[in-house]
Amino acid sequence: MTDQRKVELTTRQQDLLLQGLRYIRSSVKLRREDPTPELTQQRSEQLEELLHLSSLIEGSSRAEMMLQS
Repeated sequence: MTDQRKVELTTRQQDLLLQGLRYIRSSVKLRREDPTPELTQQRSEQLEELLHLSSLIEGSSRAEMMLQS
């Protein structure tokens, strides 16, 4: 994933995105599938991507709050 875009979000928009990511993460964790090695690996990769994206959004939110104070 080398295609990057910068987006300015309000605190409310960041909160909504994080809430959506938590919902998606729960959905991935609770998906009922036969635990094949491929599906287990795929699920782990998806959860890691979601965690990374959440940390990017949370990190930008924290940095913005520090700049404002």
